[in-house]
Amino acid sequence: MKIDSDQIISVVNRYKSDPVEKKDDSSRTRSKATAAGGDRVELSINSGEIEHLKQTMQGLSDVRADRVASLKKEIADGTYNVDGRKVAEKMLDNWKTLNVDK
Repeated sequence: MKIDSDQIISVVNRYKSDPVEKKDDSSRTRSKATAAGGDRVELSINSGEIEHLKQTMQGLSDVRADRVASLKKEIADGTYNVDGRKVAEKMLDNWKTLNVDK
């Protein structure tokens, strides 16, 4: 799965806007989940870390300029080759992923 910076920022913003339970409430919730025999998940959200990650992700480019330049050069030189088998495999994998629920 490819996750881009917009998706991460969206998740970060969603967590920032949701109210966070206090420790006292989470300990009561934890004991209920454990008593019921279910799994439990604890999330620790530090707003400082989230803000730092958000700023870092906004500074990143979605395009790898060095890779694009390399591919442009190969195409211009006539040395760019596509492995049809790899393309077909990726297409089938993508199709399988998209059609899992059908």
